[in-house]
Formats: sequence, C-alpha cells, structure tokens
Amino acid sequence: MTMTERTRASRTLLRGSTWISGFAFLRSWWRAPAAVGLPLTSSPWTARRLAKAVLEAGRSDGPIVELGAGTGAVTGALLALGCLPQDVVVVERDAELCRVLKKRFHGLQVLHGDALHLGGLLRDVGIASVRAVLSGLPMRAIPAELAARCYAQAFELMPDGGAIIQYTYGLRAPVDPTASEHRFKASFVGREWRNFPPMGIWKYRPLQ
Repeated sequence: MTMTERTRASRTLLRGSTWISGFAFLRSWWRAPAAVGLPLTSSPWTARRLAKAVLEAGRSDGPIVELGAGTGAVTGALLALGCLPQDVVVVERDAELCRVLKKRFHGLQVLHGDALHLGGLLRDVGIASVRAVLSGLPMRAIPAELAARCYAQAFELMPDGGAIIQYTYGLRAPVDPTASEHRFKASFVGREWRNFPPMGIWKYRPLQ
C-alpha cells in the first residue's frame, strides 16, 4: 500500500468518528489531576507538529507508542499523516479514556495501564520492538527516578537511533537527563505557540 493509499484509508477510518468527549477528559482530570496534568487537549497545530516529530524520530520498523493519549488528539494526527491503527499503540491509565479511544479509532490497540511500567505492559501483549515513543505524561510531577526508568524501558525496546518525543508546559527539560543512573541526551525541538498554554517539545535519545 502506498503512502497516499494509507493516508486515504486512515482518513476514512477517522471520518464519522471524530467526536471527542471533552467531559471524559475533564472527568479524568478530576479523578487524578496530577496524572493528567492540565485538563486541556492539544490544539490541532500542536497535535500535527507532535505527530510529525515522532514520525521523523523513528528510524526502524515497529509501532509508535503513545503514552497518555487522552482523547486522541495526537493519535488522530498520526492517522491523518498516514499511520494505520495497527501502526500505533497507545497506553492510557484512565479506563474511561480507554473506552473513548477504542470507540473513536476502530482497530487501535489501546493498553489500559500505568505507562511508568511500560516494559511489562508491552511484553504482556507480545510487543518486543517499537519505532519511537511519544509521551504526554506530566513528567515534572513524577519522581525523577521513576520518569528516567520509564524512558530506560522504552529505549530497551528501540533499535539504535530510536527517540522519545516528550511535550511539556514547563520551560525546562521535563526529565533531567542526569537525575538517575540512566543517562539520556535531551535536545529542545521547539515551542508551539498555537497552543494554550504554549507547549515545549523535547527529544530524548540514550547516550551511546
């Protein structure tokens, strides 16, 4: 299947299922505000920019893994750019948001669980290799060692050259690359001003 055909197929899957339950997202935030971060979804410009960043970051085969997909703003952008549902695996800890994602994106693999235990979640469903990871987790609210361990588990599943794209509302790198025994290289991709509040995008790679 050509990229054009894949894009058309993805848009067909999205057509008729583009509704988003904003109340579901707000209820998720109300239940666990620290786990969700801000009760705001990404703007269309931000979602597309994040989707492009993670697609460019992956240098191998395998699915793209999205951590903390919410109601699927970035997931939808990935499909609109040509990914098929089987090309993407999302991890979401809120059961209601998992149901929203499954209903909105037919055929999408949605894992209900804590992304901080990423390695075990993916092994349980037979995923041994991933292309890249997109993280919307509020890493600044997570203990540095746990955040670094989550990244380390992700890098263990990536061939050389894999990367994690992390977005944050803060001004600094959301995960300190020197805060634990796991060592990473963090680079600032840019800031998306067409988002409220403006969002910073970072790329992490393991130190060789």
